[in-house]
Amino acid sequence: MPILLGANQRRYSAFFEGISVPVIMHFSTFLKFLTLDTGDKIRHLESYATPGGFDYYRSSRDGVLQHSAHGRDRKSVAQDIAKTAAQNAAAHNVEIFEKSADWLAKQSGVRVVPSRGVWPSPERCFSVHIEPEIGLEQAGKRRVLAVYPRREPRLNRDKAGAGVVLLQRAYKGTGIEEFGILDAYGNKAYWVPTNVSAALLDREIATIDAELKRIMG
Repeated sequence: MPILLGANQRRYSAFFEGISVPVIMHFSTFLKFLTLDTGDKIRHLESYATPGGFDYYRSSRDGVLQHSAHGRDRKSVAQDIAKTAAQNAAAHNVEIFEKSADWLAKQSGVRVVPSRGVWPSPERCFSVHIEPEIGLEQAGKRRVLAVYPRREPRLNRDKAGAGVVLLQRAYKGTGIEEFGILDAYGNKAYWVPTNVSAALLDREIATIDAELKRIMG
């Protein structure tokens, strides 16, 4: 049985047909692993040995998507998050949503619904939900962004670029999309991978595969 942390497995059952992996994580979780040092990375990965878990950022992810793609107004989304998030996560998730909405309010173009999918790792020890929250049609181009929701650790261009590369590889779209990572607390979108981002991504994937193989036995 795959370990799906903090989400309803039935909600994603269509994504996982034919994919057998022991650990399923959200894209925001994968971005977190990109920012952790080795010791913290291993400690966080070891938590996957125990089924269950809590999806801390689900309400802000859903809120940004509802506001960006489906036109729900900011006040209503903030109220939704306050009602649905766990008590210890509500204020933080509202803040993430508000910061993402602040950035989005400055953008031109037509807001569209991004695609979703699942990316399995090469060793199939884990897979990542590819669930960008923001889609924008601007001057004939489609821009698709995933939100990095954490205050700390901070993103940098190399690590944000690694996230962009994974979106480029895994997103199920038309092939003409431009991908970005929105750092909610930094109020900044990263669009262009650096010359080391792809190598950083591949090393991160290999590390997670190897550690999970060890942890899961």
